Amino acid sequence: MTAAAFDYHAPGSIDEAVGLLADHGTSARLLAGGQSLVPAMLARHARPAHVIDINRIARAERPTVLGGRVRIPPLMRHIDFDPVAVRGPLGELLAELSGHISHLPVRLRGTFCGALANADPASEWGLAAVVLDAELVARSAKRGARVLAATEFFEAMSATVLADDEMLVEVQLPLLPSGTRHGFCEVCPRAGHYAVAMALVVLDRDMDEVGDVRIGVGAVEPVPRRLPDAEALLSGRAPSRKLLREVADAAADLVDPHGDAFADAAWRRDLTRTVALRALERSLR
Repeated sequence: MTAAAFDYHAPGSIDEAVGLLADHGTSARLLAGGQSLVPAMLARHARPAHVIDINRIARAERPTVLGGRVRIPPLMRHIDFDPVAVRGPLGELLAELSGHISHLPVRLRGTFCGALANADPASEWGLAAVVLDAELVARSAKRGARVLAATEFFEAMSATVLADDEMLVEVQLPLLPSGTRHGFCEVCPRAGHYAVAMALVVLDRDMDEVGDVRIGVGAVEPVPRRLPDAEALLSGRAPSRKLLREVADAAADLVDPHGDAFADAAWRRDLTRTVALRALERSLR
């Protein structure tokens, strides 16, 4: 199958891109990495009348650090996240997550901002944005820029609060303090496939006790989310095998898993317990 006919646009700036979105509204789609949009168009699940290719806006983008936050530009590719791109604990976390994303060709083309805008529940970047309390900057030609909290950004599976005329132009992640640890685990039907459950744990440890801790799950529900009730069980306590199992059990009880062709709801709940426990263990190594 081939894509339905469309008009192609290649803006040279963000202003031009959001201007095109304002002109064409719901009939337009932005093209960044194209790893989700192009297959959907070829299968005719998506039939935009206008495709706005933003790849000419910037050819080589890197993150910047300002005010204790890392600012990720709109065309930063998955492959570009390595410990050199962002130094310290945050860089290590991002580098590990990028290596879990699909296959190398996808990592070479797909973008961080594009993955968030696509809002797939199995997105590693979506889970990271929620767990790390990211702020997302959206821009439109008519209303200018607005800042959105990651916890409010995802509305449902493949749906966000972005308006039809808005473009995600930046994501801001807070730098993690020195000594911050993380653990990540996901389960996929096969290598490079979409995960059916994933968990991310970010914590600091003061002597024998766990200090601030963040626990999030993805691919289990329609949107990624943190589990504050599970976090409260671990924060301020000395970790033990028994306690970690209690926290993982709580995570499984707290989720409302969906079912699909790859995993039914009951299995996803059980997988939540597994990935949460493994992520917790890895964060404390």
